[in-house]
Amino acid sequence: MAQATAISAPVVIAAPTLLQRQWRWIVRFVRTQPLGVLGAAIILLIVFAALFAGVLTSKDPVATSTDILQKPSADHFFGTTRQGKDVYARVLYGARVSLEVGLFTVLLSVMGGTVLALVAGYFGGLVDQIISRIADVLISFPSILFALTLATALGKGLTTMVISISIIFIPIIMRIMRGAVLQQRSAQYVEAARVLGATEWRIIFGHILPNLMSIAIITASSTLPAAILTESGLSFLGVGVALGEPSWGGDLSGDSRQFFQIAWWMAIFPGAALSLTVLAFNLLGDSLRDTLDPRLRGVR
Repeated sequence: MAQATAISAPVVIAAPTLLQRQWRWIVRFVRTQPLGVLGAAIILLIVFAALFAGVLTSKDPVATSTDILQKPSADHFFGTTRQGKDVYARVLYGARVSLEVGLFTVLLSVMGGTVLALVAGYFGGLVDQIISRIADVLISFPSILFALTLATALGKGLTTMVISISIIFIPIIMRIMRGAVLQQRSAQYVEAARVLGATEWRIIFGHILPNLMSIAIITASSTLPAAILTESGLSFLGVGVALGEPSWGGDLSGDSRQFFQIAWWMAIFPGAALSLTVLAFNLLGDSLRDTLDPRLRGVR
């Protein structure tokens, strides 16, 4: 009797879930991007300080006292200002201003710039010409001067700064994203969706937009530190937050500058917080770009 040959069933390997893919990406990022991990750790520390500023200090950042120009001590970790305000409290609460302005500016700028890029890049023609020319005009103005003019005209406040800074970055982001839209518009999947009867808006927001997310993340990560620096610059020039409110840029300007030589802590700690925050976001942004940009991974 001939021996029957056993036929084994094919082994089906399940595709990794979304959570598994995300976890693998995080592990690869931690292993290959140490500077990006350092930047993320610093950002988390700054966010924690901003969220729990009321727990980390019991002092009011705008309250004055008789402890004028006190050096750093156990009672005042970062010293005091010429009005007796606690510099440590102002640095913690000033992080809230910088992070809020940076976050909302990036959200508004990336959303606005991406939508304009989708419309201009996909439809082309006269629509593209109008949007692109308006963007070119806005980009031609010096950014800080343009923001200063807008902030002066609209008045002080966080909302004003977000709007003013966003108007600067929207045309820049639009130009960046427009090139990606033009590349995606000629892709085969767009032609296939069009043949299957998909509407123009479905193709734009249902097919092209998801393929732009990695570029949008890279753009947002590079825009955020620039937005924080712009906010500090406006506050330094006196058109940012209201007078007396904690702000890293505001604490480095005005009458405080005449005391920097005798009270170094008034300049060092707000300046160090601003520099460290911008550095951390730049480190994280560069690492995200190296990880998410296919051209930098050697993929063609």
